[in-house]
Amino acid sequence: MTEVLMEKVTFYFPKGPKIVEDFSLEVEKGEFLYIVGPNGSGKSTILRILCGVVPPKKGSVEILGKNPLKNPEVLKQAGVTVDGMGFYSELSLRENVLIFAKEKGMNNGAEKTLDNYIKIWDIDFNTKYKRGSHGMRRIAQLTLSLITDSQVLIWDEPDLALDEKRQEVLLNLLKDYKSKGKTIIIAGISPDFYGDLVDKTVHKEVIV
Repeated sequence: MTEVLMEKVTFYFPKGPKIVEDFSLEVEKGEFLYIVGPNGSGKSTILRILCGVVPPKKGSVEILGKNPLKNPEVLKQAGVTVDGMGFYSELSLRENVLIFAKEKGMNNGAEKTLDNYIKIWDIDFNTKYKRGSHGMRRIAQLTLSLITDSQVLIWDEPDLALDEKRQEVLLNLLKDYKSKGKTIIIAGISPDFYGDLVDKTVHKEVIV
């Protein structure tokens, strides 16, 4: 069963060069797809298009059988971590995760589930978002994806800025997530970090 589909997508900024051209991918339920490419190749743009943050100039996108632009409610079933996520700087990591978990429809059990993840990560979620390190902010964003029982993870370089201990935590969490038959899409430059968790790799080159 295909859970994520992108067909012949093209994207460019007005009067700018093409960043994505005729790009396609297909991800089956339970697969781990890694999009690899150099900086500036458009990997993050592909994720933003998948999440409906920016519309493609051409082509089509589906998540769980729905176009995220026309049916944004489908994103409640996707755990998204991309640059520019709108966490509140004056609130703590904990407060942010709970607020956005509620927005995604998680009304019961959020605090208890979050507490379990806090123990696993072993960081202080009472830290204000604006005072947290890049790694702490990334962990809070990843945790939001996980506690809401997302059917699909769409993550941009989740291992970036994590120390060795938290990188190991990340791998263990992804192993557990995948063992439940759920789908993972990650973009970055280090597919080897995830080892045999990765089922399929798609290469994205810079358009010249």
